[in-house]
Amino acid sequence: MRAKLLILILIASIILPCHASVFAQSKESESYNTPQSTIIFWTDGPRLKAVNLTFFPNHAGPLGIVSVPMYAYLGEDNNSLTVAEYYVKHGRAKLIRRLEQLFGTSIETYISVDQKSLVDASKLIGIIQMAGVKTNLADIFDGRYVDGPVNLQIEIRQLADAVTTPDMLIKLPRVIWVFATQVDTNIGPGQILDFYRLLKNCGPELLQKKAVPGHDYRVGGYKYRQVKPEVWAKTVQEVTTRQ
Repeated sequence: MRAKLLILILIASIILPCHASVFAQSKESESYNTPQSTIIFWTDGPRLKAVNLTFFPNHAGPLGIVSVPMYAYLGEDNNSLTVAEYYVKHGRAKLIRRLEQLFGTSIETYISVDQKSLVDASKLIGIIQMAGVKTNLADIFDGRYVDGPVNLQIEIRQLADAVTTPDMLIKLPRVIWVFATQVDTNIGPGQILDFYRLLKNCGPELLQKKAVPGHDYRVGGYKYRQVKPEVWAKTVQEVTTRQ
């Protein structure tokens, strides 16, 4: 399943620090202490639907986004658990620790958004123009606004562009309200506006996104992906390096 990225937009909003080359330096902008990495869970009750991670090690950009397939094994063989299975068996905290081991980097903060919250935010925001198509957030996240596969990097940049229009700026407080009242996270919503300003100044090109690659195969109608150990960290490096 593709990365589901309102959360990205929300997340980045929370995790991106102000940068001197983008904003005029001020005591206000320097007072923020924002994390360099965040993991975003998209759930539907007890079921994990998607996992995305954002990495922002260089404050001049890019902002790297890694999509972790639910069917990817978290080990070197098919005796290990997939991401979805690991979440059900061990829970969120242990899944974060396991991904830290695989990516070779700490994951400082988390955001967990349930399907109900996503639907509520989608209703509040209303229609979004996505690549010439009138749609909404819920359909974007579920992949119902287009037929066939999409390029992840193009999609996230289109979404970033769609949510930085003047019409969306008016609706932003509604999104912040949903985030503050319905989203499970260990970071606050105060820096959403910082990211919004950063995205407006730098543009969607700030974002680079890629799914963790591997060898896909099917067993009994189910899809699985084997990922070589070195690929995890390599994927982070690729999305956080200017192309």
